[in-house]
Amino acid sequence: MRSAIIGSNGFIGKAIAGALQADGHQTIGIDRHPTDPGSNIVDTHVACDIRDRQGLFAALQGVDEVYHVAAFLGTSELEDDLRGAIDTNVLGSLNVFEAALRNGARKVFFASKPSVWLNTYTITKHSAEQIARHFARYHPLEIVIMRYLNIYGPGQKLYPVRKILPVFAAQALRNRPIQVFGDGQQTVDMLFVRDAARITIDVMRAQTAPDPLDCGTGVAISVLDVATAVNEYFGNSAGVALIPMRKGETPGTHLVADTRALRRLLPDVSFTPWPAGLAESLAWYAALPSHHIDAALAFHGLGTRHSQAWN
Repeated sequence: MRSAIIGSNGFIGKAIAGALQADGHQTIGIDRHPTDPGSNIVDTHVACDIRDRQGLFAALQGVDEVYHVAAFLGTSELEDDLRGAIDTNVLGSLNVFEAALRNGARKVFFASKPSVWLNTYTITKHSAEQIARHFARYHPLEIVIMRYLNIYGPGQKLYPVRKILPVFAAQALRNRPIQVFGDGQQTVDMLFVRDAARITIDVMRAQTAPDPLDCGTGVAISVLDVATAVNEYFGNSAGVALIPMRKGETPGTHLVADTRALRRLLPDVSFTPWPAGLAESLAWYAALPSHHIDAALAFHGLGTRHSQAWN
């Protein structure tokens, strides 16, 4: 089977490509960024931006299935670029669906997210999700939609987008208080990246899939507990700094996957235990060259000042 991964150089795209290769599939990576020299994450790489409609029509020739995990990411980072997010996340996704249909692909996977915040990223991903459902209603193309929860793991970038585990790790590695937005009682559902990739492929292989489908562990953990676990791993005694919520987030959000539909579809689904996934991820950050950590802290403007430290 010829499988195209759109966003193949990204964190999730690489994991999906690796799992597909392990299954013996021919993989075609499509990404606007060039692949690293010597990389073998895909069999063939095509440089193409999803905003390039005609380029996608050419790139997806002869594919059997498409994994669309490319997006313009960010929370507060996107709040002043609604038009750019629409161009990529909404119109770019429509380009993917049209190109897959034009080339006779059997299935398309679309990576969505829970619609819990009124911000640019959520609005555009939810809009693209609705377009996917509408498109599939009137065309002979199956589009599988999954709403990923908080994916983490080795290889997740430290910047430019501020993600929970990479930024927490960088602060702890420099013995700084970990900055937590709000009171830290808001919850996340931490999903290990290899689990997300495996589940994605298994759902694509299923005969029918509920639409859309939550993809997470179903276990809620507070942001404060994540920060505490990171500090304990690195032996960071600087504690936690509570700071105001950033633009684009809602205080007190309880975010956790509803796994009932996923478990009905995949009764044997399992997840990497949080302590094991956390340890593997933090070990990866600890092994990075020192200047990578310093560059991330500088990029995010993370100094030593904080509003309230818990030791």
